[in-house]
Amino acid sequence: MISISKEQYLGLEDKHLVYFKNEADNCVFMADKDAIAALQKLCEDALKKGIELTVASAHRSFYRQFKIFDDKFKGKRAVLDENELPQDISNLTDEEKVRAIMRFSAVPGLSRHHFGTDFDIYAKNLLPAGKTLELTSREYNKDNYFYPLGQYLANNLQRFGFSRPYTGKGRIAYEPWHISYTKKATEYLMAYDIMEVIAYLSSFHEPWVKYAINYAKDCYHEILGENYDTRS
Repeated sequence: MISISKEQYLGLEDKHLVYFKNEADNCVFMADKDAIAALQKLCEDALKKGIELTVASAHRSFYRQFKIFDDKFKGKRAVLDENELPQDISNLTDEEKVRAIMRFSAVPGLSRHHFGTDFDIYAKNLLPAGKTLELTSREYNKDNYFYPLGQYLANNLQRFGFSRPYTGKGRIAYEPWHISYTKKATEYLMAYDIMEVIAYLSSFHEPWVKYAINYAKDCYHEILGENYDTRS
């Protein structure tokens, strides 16, 4: 068992993580070294089956997540509805905006991407030419291009130590593209202290913060993607 500090699970420190290169598009990411090793094995196996796994996102700092959330609240980024379509949030109350944003975007401090154990992935060779990656569950529908990827992940993730934490059972949307290196992610979750997160978030004064804190108190287990059936 490793010792995990609040700075690490909050996404405020990344010295314990390492860089890796996404050869498919020449992008550089950070992640836990054990998670990277497991991901490489998963990618090698997938390639044998005709699936070119590619990373879209890995470690994300607290401040990067904060900017994403804040931009969505201000209307600078799209906010998707329950059907994964852009919605107009301009007429919503601040509290309603926060609830809408949290369907697909974690509150800063409550994102598994802070851990360095989680990845957003896709199959580069299955994405149609000229098509922009959406990161939506409809891409995985039976008649759509990532259906083979979804089937592969369902049948093989556990063999390489991964799981998909966002199943869509609760208030957080289904994310078939989000995979987590279970062993290391569990260590972060065991170290996680929601009161430390709330204390840090409370130092910010953006209008959405107080609503995000209230919502986090109520359902942080879901936001973190823990087992919804046993931790509801």
